[in-house]
Formats: sequence, C-alpha cells, structure tokens
Amino acid sequence: MIKVKSSVGLVLSLFLCFACKYEQEEQMKTKDEDLEAIIASRIDSFYTVYERFNYDWLDFFEDEFTNVFPDTPIREISKDSTKAIWENIYKHYEVQLLERGKPSFITSQDMVISHNYFNEIFIHKQTRDTIKNPGTYIIAWRRQADDTWKIAFESVQSQAKNE
Repeated sequence: MIKVKSSVGLVLSLFLCFACKYEQEEQMKTKDEDLEAIIASRIDSFYTVYERFNYDWLDFFEDEFTNVFPDTPIREISKDSTKAIWENIYKHYEVQLLERGKPSFITSQDMVISHNYFNEIFIHKQTRDTIKNPGTYIIAWRRQADDTWKIAFESVQSQAKNE
C-alpha cells in the first residue's frame, strides 16, 4: 500500500511540476496585441529611416533574406546585393514616399507577417520624369536570438507607371 501511495504522490508531483512549467511558458509568451505593437513600431522606425534615402534601412533586414519582386525569380538575397541595387536607383532617381497605410498582421511567437500598401514616386534626376510606384507588400519579421525583429522575407507588388 505504501508503494502505491508513493507512486501516486510521485505522479502528482511530476504532474504539478509540468503543469507549472507549462503555465510559466504560457505566461512568458508575448500576446498578439503586444507583438503587433512591437512590429508596428519597427515598421514606423523602418519608414523613418527609409525616408532619409540612404542605406540605413537595410539594417532592418537579416543578412540573407527571401525577396519576391515582380518580373524576378524568388531568391535569397543579401543586404549587400540589395544595397548595390539601390545604389543604382539612388544614382538616377530621387525617391519620395507619398503615403503608406496602416499595416495588418498575422502573429506567431517567433514570426509576424505584416501587409500594407505604399505610394511612392521616383523622379529622374536629369530629365525630371516621374514614375508613380503605388503597391503593396508582405513582410515576414523574424524574432532574432537577441529578441529584436528583422525582415526575413519581403514580397513587393507595384504598379509603376511613367507620368
């Protein structure tokens, strides 16, 4: 009889231990609203930096990330490759962000998907011809080991039109 009581006590102790650990893990998880607020703040910071039209906005990306743009294959691309692309753009164009919407989110603990629209123009530095570039994006933000968030995936769809 003593062995049964000891076994039951051991099982109950283990159960309580695991239940408490599970409850602590649940309490440690970030709430969806908090994740949305964190990523909304990251997006605001991104656009503040992007509007300076230098390359500091690349710091919001992982060193290697997945990139999907119209008329290009899905690819893994580096921040250095992206910088080279934008060096060519900035060499020829002034870029102005005219408008951006309020993002929507899909959250999980280690990744948040954000979706939004944007409206920007590219003004050719020599001819002053303007290209309207309204579009939408989908971005996957991944939690890093240091608990910061960086862009792991971006897909941009735009309807660039010469004016």
